[in-house]
Parts: sequence; structure tokens; C-alpha cells
Amino acid sequence: MAVNTALVLASLAVSALAIEVGSWIWVEHLRPNHLTQWEFRATQPPPYHGAPYFSEEFLEESRSSIAGTVGDIVELRDFSGRYFNVRGGFRVTTDTPQNPERRVLLFGGSTLFSQEVPDDHTIASYLQRLLNAEGVRWEVRNYGLPGMNSRQQTLILRRTQLRPGDVVVYYHGVNDIYYTVFGGSREGWVQGVPAVRPVQKLSPLHRQLYALHQRFSDHSYAAEVALDVFNRAKPSTITDAQTLARNAEFAVEVFRDSVAAAASHASQAGAEFVHFLQPQVFANSQLTPYESELIANPLGTAPGVETAFRHSYPLLRQASEALARQGIAYFDIADVLDRRPAGEEVFLDFCHVNHRGNELIARRMMDTYFRSQLARWTRQVQSGSKAFR
Repeated sequence: MAVNTALVLASLAVSALAIEVGSWIWVEHLRPNHLTQWEFRATQPPPYHGAPYFSEEFLEESRSSIAGTVGDIVELRDFSGRYFNVRGGFRVTTDTPQNPERRVLLFGGSTLFSQEVPDDHTIASYLQRLLNAEGVRWEVRNYGLPGMNSRQQTLILRRTQLRPGDVVVYYHGVNDIYYTVFGGSREGWVQGVPAVRPVQKLSPLHRQLYALHQRFSDHSYAAEVALDVFNRAKPSTITDAQTLARNAEFAVEVFRDSVAAAASHASQAGAEFVHFLQPQVFANSQLTPYESELIANPLGTAPGVETAFRHSYPLLRQASEALARQGIAYFDIADVLDRRPAGEEVFLDFCHVNHRGNELIARRMMDTYFRSQLARWTRQVQSGSKAFR
């Protein structure tokens, strides 16, 4: 009996050693070198090549500029720096005119806040300079906050004092899909909801692997392999077809109702309303080799995100088209970053972009909507009407 027990224990020890040796070979010599978000950006990837602002100071401010609390919406603390400034809880827009004649209020999530670029390279600041070049004094304000979906944007809008003549702009779509369809959170990103991936939606096995890594990562290569398996796991929100369809239907319903409510609220205040369906890498008709490699990193684009977007983004488009038939201004600019010149990379993950990406987005907004608004404004001024004031 003792001999058998000894043999079993010896076999287990040899097996454990073999697993550990195999894990060491994989971790140290074979596995892809996936980087976390900040590790990746610190390498100055292609979207940052030639960026005059790229520096250690820029990266540190980028990490530090977002601080505050998450309740039903994000509330940021003010921040003052060389590249990033937050005042009154919102990102600063540069080049704003004195004594503005009209205001343009942008609402959205982190892609509008633009943690990836300095103040003067956000969508809001690019749009501000485009409007300045037309000779009008229209002030662009950036009300974008990290993680906010259309429902939360409308909460922020209702807290904002509107004036007759304001232009309310929603730039959105990504967070409605990311947090509700992929993440399984019906409220979007709120207190208690993981900001990166829905760990609580993974299988018990994958959660155990994560716990194994947390406990033994400093002592075992096998624990590192367990983390690799965990990082490549898709949540049940994606693997269960019924859950995927149900969450997508709910996300679209909230999106549609929120846009309708925002348009009504703006109209009652004498403001204009328009919304733009934003770009993301899965909307591109053809991915560049860099983009394909980018989204293959499970630490940057969690497995299952692509499925959520390919399934659900067309549904947001259909809902927006239906709202447009009811008179709510809408523009689909999801393709604005597709088929760029060779070597011009803009994506830093599946939805956040660099300065050039923001410039292209602002120009599309200008060309599809604001030029017609400027023409209306000119006619109103020439006729002496005060309708916008």
C-alpha cells in the first residue's frame, strides 16, 4: 500500500514538473508577446510615429488625466497639464473664440474625450478650428466622458443648460455595444461593472484559472499559462446565441429611445440635434496587417468583442435610419477611417484613434452636416433673423 502511494505521488510530482517545464518553454520562448494597453502605447506604435507630442510626459498625463468617480455616469476631477486639461469635469477644447455666437455641444464616450491625444488633437478641437476657418464664432464644447453610452449621454445632456441655437451632437455607438452586448451590463458602464472585460460572465473554469494565476503567478510558469487560457476565453454573452441576440435587442432599444429623448429635449430648448454613428475597426471593409495584429492581442481587444460588433452594429444603423425617417438628423460615419493611404495607421485599439483619426472624423462631421448649418446661418444673418440666437 505504501509503495503504491509512493508511486502515485512520484507520478504526480513528475507530471507537475513536466507541466511546469512545458509551461516555462511556452512562456519564455514560444508564446506571443502580448502587451497591455499602456505597455503597447509606450512602444510608440505606428499611429504615434512622427507625433511631435509623443513623450514620457505625454504618456504620464494621459494615464493621470482620468480620475474621478463612477456612479450612474462618470464624474471626473479637474486636471491641469501640458497636454491634458479637464475643467468642470470635461475635456478642454482649444482655439475657442471670444464672445461666441453659437455653441456646438458634443456628447459621447472615451473616443470623444480622446485620452489618446493632447487637447488640441481631439475631435472637438479639430472641429473648432474647422469652424474658425469659416469665419464664424461658434464655440465647440466637449462633453465626452469615458464609458458613457447613449442613455448616459442623455443624462449628461439633461444636466447641461441648453440655449436656443445650440447644436447638440451625439457621437456614439461603440459603448452601447461594448458594455451591453459584449459586457452584459444593461446599464452600461456604472459602478461595479468591469471596465475592460466581463470576468463575471466567464465560465467557472476560466474564473478558477484566473484565481490560480492570481495566487501562484510569482512562483509558477503554469500559472502564467492559466492566465493565457483565461485571456482567450469568450464570455457567455457571446458564446450563448440567445444571450447575444437578447442583449443586442436591448442595446438597440435603449439606443433608439435615448436618441429620441435627446432630440426631443434639444428641440424643446430651441436647439438643433444630430447624431453620428462612430467608426470602429470592425466597420472597415478591409483590415491592414497592423489592424489585424492589433485586434489579435487579447489584452487589447478581448475575445468576443468582434462578434458583438459584427452582430450588433448593423442593428444600430437600422435603428438610426428609422429615426432619420422620423426627422432626427443622423449620419453614418463608421466608414470614415476605412481604406486610408498605405502606412497611415490611426487605431490604437479597436475603437480609439490617434490625432489623424480624430482629424478625419472632424472633417467628415464638417462636410456631412456643419457646412449645411453654416449655409443656413449665413442666410439667417443676411436676412437679419434672430432665429438662432
